[in-house]
Parts: sequence; structure tokens; C-alpha cells
Amino acid sequence: MFYKGVKKLPSIEYRSPLKAPVRIKILGDDILITAHVRYDSFMKSNFKTRKSDDKVKEESFTYADMFEEGVRKAWEKDYLLEGFGQFHVKVRFIREGDPDLPEGQKTFKVKKAGISNTSFVSSSFPRLFWGLFLYLSPESAMLNWSKYHPGTVNMKDYARAGSFRRVSAHEFGHILGIGDAYGAHYRFFYEAPDTETYMMNRNGSVAPSELMMVLQAHETCRMQYFPIKISPKRVLKGWKSMISGMFKDR
Repeated sequence: MFYKGVKKLPSIEYRSPLKAPVRIKILGDDILITAHVRYDSFMKSNFKTRKSDDKVKEESFTYADMFEEGVRKAWEKDYLLEGFGQFHVKVRFIREGDPDLPEGQKTFKVKKAGISNTSFVSSSFPRLFWGLFLYLSPESAMLNWSKYHPGTVNMKDYARAGSFRRVSAHEFGHILGIGDAYGAHYRFFYEAPDTETYMMNRNGSVAPSELMMVLQAHETCRMQYFPIKISPKRVLKGWKSMISGMFKDR
């Protein structure tokens, strides 16, 4: 549990609500996540599955529809937050151009990833790198998160609808303000303990700890990270494996 020592449920406020693309409201035992989003032309196009056994609802089902479906499927459920009780999460997306989008509301963008062979969330150029000094975490170099600047989602085109949905839910976790738990190079190849089934590790199930980290991120306006331990031996082994893999792919 990554929220040991938390004695009260986070209190979330937005001084400038229209500047926050994603807002969270706690109403009794309900937690409402409202995401104001805009999509590029790729995300607005129809999803094209390349697997014969993969079922998509209808021909007009877009990548944007798939993204939102993946997020809802993973994040909308009941959570038992130890010490605070059970809560139900509901996610609402309001797209750019929707009549329900408040006038002047800031949105976050979801677009097709460019040259990258993976999906990721990144900050705009003016916010790159200096997050290292703010958070003292390598993860913050490319994503210098705040609830008013959650970043841009860059989505790879996956052959399977299920893969696209799961990755969408994972990347949305970054938009909500939490880091990765798996042993990435920017985590010094260290996997956070007891997170094998977590969304932010292997695109598994969203854990109560992850939800609490999201609430803390929006209370403090600071991204929440999983613990990191540095081992020179593990780092050397990780880089050797990465470099070896790069040459194998050629």
C-alpha cells in the first residue's frame, strides 16, 4: 500500500477549474473524474483491427471511442480504500466541440505517436526537462506533470483492440498524475514491489493504491511516483539488455 500514513481523504480543489483539463470530484462515496479531451485526425478515424479473432463493436467505432472505452473499462469500478471505506469511480469524457464543454475549458490532447514504437505521455516543449529539478526523478524529464498541465497522450496503433484499450487505460493513469511501476530504464530498471498486477506496471487492474495516488496528485498538484531503488549491478544489466534488444530488432 503506497499511501501509508495518510490520515484523511485528500481534499481536492481547483483555483482555476477551466485551466484543469481533468477534474476530480468526491461526492460521498462516489468519485467523478471528468476529462476534457481533444483528438487528432488519426484518433477520430475508424479503428482498423488486423486480427481476425478481434471483435470491434461497429465499423464506425473510432480510435477515440476505443481510447475512452479502455479507460472506462479499467478505471470505473468499486475501490476499497483502507481506512476510508468503499468508493465507486465514474469517468466522463467531454470532447472538444461537444456542447457540454464549458466555454474556455482547457483540454488535453490524444494523438497518434510519431516515430516512437511505443505509447507514452509527454509534456509540451516549454515544460520538458526542468521537471527533473522539481521532482528529482528521471520520470519527470519528459512528463513534467501538474493538474493544469497533464501532458499529451501519444498512442501507438495496435493490431488488437484489447491491446489498444489496455494501453489507453495505462496512459490515462499518467494523465491523472501517477508514474510507472515497471522496471523502465528511467526507473533504473527497478520494478516497484508488489505491483505485478497493477495498471501502471503491466497494464493490469487499477489498484486502490493507484487511485489514492491519483487523489493525492490532484490534492498536492504534484505527480505521484512509485518507489525507486538504485542498484549499479541491475542498471548495468538493464542497459546491456536494452542495447542487445536494439541490435536484434535491426
